[in-house]
Amino acid sequence: MTGNPIDWELQRRVSSIDEKTWSAGHLAVTKEIERIQAEMLSENLPMAEVVETNPETGKFRAVPIPVENPVTVAALLSQIEDSLEDCLGGHNGLAQHSGTVKKLNRVLTKYRDDPQNAELTLTRVAGSLRSQLHDTRELPDNEDNLSLLDAVEEGVRGIRANHPEVAKNREQLAQQAMKALAPEDKELLAQALPVLAEISEPELAEDFEADIPELINDTILPLPDGAPPLPGTDVTTRVFSRVSKMAIATEKGAQIFDSKEIKTARLAHLGYTVLGLLYSLAQIGLRILGII
Repeated sequence: MTGNPIDWELQRRVSSIDEKTWSAGHLAVTKEIERIQAEMLSENLPMAEVVETNPETGKFRAVPIPVENPVTVAALLSQIEDSLEDCLGGHNGLAQHSGTVKKLNRVLTKYRDDPQNAELTLTRVAGSLRSQLHDTRELPDNEDNLSLLDAVEEGVRGIRANHPEVAKNREQLAQQAMKALAPEDKELLAQALPVLAEISEPELAEDFEADIPELINDTILPLPDGAPPLPGTDVTTRVFSRVSKMAIATEKGAQIFDSKEIKTARLAHLGYTVLGLLYSLAQIGLRILGII
């Protein structure tokens, strides 16, 4: 309809659906295509973590793959912590409530033993600091600020060097071309946020509550040149990689997540089952990547 061909790999996988599923009717085929799409999204937005359900609560949690050289990575993070302390409280332009400082504090606390999310966040911070120091001049390029940028960049390099899977993921993500979110996609993300928080363990819920507003905000702010704003790689990866893995996990045990205990008024109002909502969110991720 739009003149854009469907992704070839998606077509290949759909054509490989077994005859038994095709014979079961269009609903079975649709469900299988949705599962294939979620699987492809997970592959295209790789993260060094496992998304699983807590057997005690029935809610989702993200379990990071441990750092391979924790002593070296801890030393790099301590260097960032010291440099950040030097930048705050003076005339360096950084404030405790700024987005950059909040992200760094998240790395130094919540993501200290989570190399994938630390790398994603530090990469974003490094880019922001470079822009503020050298392009917009929002921050003075003095010794303290430049030392912080050096420490953050060294932290990124150190994590990649000591965690090959994170380095491999970054290489793959660097090749991804992100597309802007449509207004209806932003609306569904906003509506889905309380549902995702409710079906997630507190730490995972906290990430969704930080990432989705940032993702939506990034796509709303106009650019000076009038170009369509693009979502940030780190929040896009974290949100949609996790959503896709949650969909796959729910497919294996959907009766748990569609039970009366898990269904909420918010979810009922949206007209989705949990699995249906997760698959719809996965399709947003695929649209950002230009796969569908």
